[in-house]
Amino acid sequence: MSTKDLPFTQQDLRAAIPDRCFEANVWRSSAYLVFDLAIIAALYAALTQVSAWYLEWPILFLIGTMLWSLFVIGHDAGHGSFAKSRLVNSIFGILVHGAILVPYRGWQRSHALHHMKTGHFRDEEVFRACRREEDSLYRKIIFRFGIFVLIGWPMYKLGIRNITTYKPITGSHYLPQSDLYTKSVRASWYWGLVSVAAFLTLYLSLGFIYGWGFFAKYILAPYLIYGCWLTLVTYMQHVSPEVPVYDEKDWTRLKGALASVDRDYGPFNWITHNIGNLHVIHHIFPTIPHYRLQEATDAVKPMLGEHYLSSNNFVLADFVRSQLKCHFVVPDDGFERYESAYTYREPEAQT
Repeated sequence: MSTKDLPFTQQDLRAAIPDRCFEANVWRSSAYLVFDLAIIAALYAALTQVSAWYLEWPILFLIGTMLWSLFVIGHDAGHGSFAKSRLVNSIFGILVHGAILVPYRGWQRSHALHHMKTGHFRDEEVFRACRREEDSLYRKIIFRFGIFVLIGWPMYKLGIRNITTYKPITGSHYLPQSDLYTKSVRASWYWGLVSVAAFLTLYLSLGFIYGWGFFAKYILAPYLIYGCWLTLVTYMQHVSPEVPVYDEKDWTRLKGALASVDRDYGPFNWITHNIGNLHVIHHIFPTIPHYRLQEATDAVKPMLGEHYLSSNNFVLADFVRSQLKCHFVVPDDGFERYESAYTYREPEAQT
């Protein structure tokens, strides 16, 4: 679809949303955090009581899912929507992200860059599109086989920030030499690193004490599952045949924000704090706390009309569809359209 001229402005959308949707409540945010931690503790307790693999793996999957939920709480802090206080947001962000081995301030900056240039052909921070001639062997291997879902999150933190370039020093989330860290945030980089190092030391100590089989089961497996959740959901939020990509002359921040898709994750919608099924409004107004996203979405949907992208299909079916059809982009009327490298034709509609 062409979105050359949007029939509304960001101010129009803001006026349609109740003011309460923009108010961060530290007590409510903390309640969600405690809830997540309680479920994680209960799942770990359950894991110690079973030995059959067909019981262990569902529990491990749920633990990894709840670590993804924990990330979303830290994600709110990064946007300043966990609490009204910047200091409180930083403290909770550093601790929550440290527990899942994320350097908080670096991630906060790279995520801000993603929000600043969502849908931009050349400047998008994650899952950056390419032309046919730029669809390298590396991209083909990583994307066509779905490998990026397994390794995308660790590699992103280590320096592959847009699937096109690898900068192990200036692109890393862990090193102070990274372009993510300005002098003004060096101190919080330090505390974020201390948090990550402390939790990593704890996890490795458990491996030394209880054995590496214990480490693989109780720590590594849930971590990998959470990383897969994060990578899959981010991909599904922004890559789809219907999602436009814009070059410099056509891109605007609002168009980029609308280059997102709300998808239905069924029973995981609420438990993962609606990060996947209410993502469009988050990109338009990133400071809305996760528990207000539904109300805000309902308020603007009538105004967005055809510009609101959503899907109620089974998510894995949509994932395969994007894998088959979203390999590179070609110019269209006011935007760049995803195309497939596979030479098959869509079935024609019956008349």
